[in-house]
Amino acid sequence: MRNSFVPHDMATLISLLGGPSAFTKRLDYLHDQKITYIGNEPAFLTVFQYHYAGRPAKSTERAHFYIPGSFGPTPGGLPGNDDSGAMGSFVAMTMFGLFPNPGQSVYLITTPFFESVRFKSPETGRTSIIRTIGFDPGYENVYIQSATLDGVPYTKNWVDHSFFTQGKELVLVLGGSESDWGTKDGDLPPSLSTRSNSASP
Repeated sequence: MRNSFVPHDMATLISLLGGPSAFTKRLDYLHDQKITYIGNEPAFLTVFQYHYAGRPAKSTERAHFYIPGSFGPTPGGLPGNDDSGAMGSFVAMTMFGLFPNPGQSVYLITTPFFESVRFKSPETGRTSIIRTIGFDPGYENVYIQSATLDGVPYTKNWVDHSFFTQGKELVLVLGGSESDWGTKDGDLPPSLSTRSNSASP
């Protein structure tokens, strides 16, 4: 699967592969059998494609497997050629908890590696915040139980770029097991064949 195809119609791809459960099993196999190599950029999005099958918690599990499993703060801490910052960007965005989908205004939400994260938009000067409740520095309670965006309950498992430019606040309540947060059809990231959930959050 090439990244040039993946962002555009994941819903159709999942359907062709037998539905969300079958897709999840195939994606598990890809990672568990070490078929994918995280040191190569086309593998990055496979860590987060569980979002499209309604299993964002599994994306978080994979993220916390590859970091620190394949990345570390040493001279040899990158698994592949950094290619002008690709590996470093993967680490940064994964640890922030908002991974961008190439070619779309879509950032897939996973549990950040920090209790809170702040971003200041160079365009608008506004500051956006990701804050966690129940943050576990041992990284056991990494599953999102619920969320609010600017104080309003939020169930979508993604945000768009306005999160950064408008200075929004995303609060994530964490727990020790997978929940139903972000799992419903209306919570999934947009695909070309699912126009109904393609509206901005």
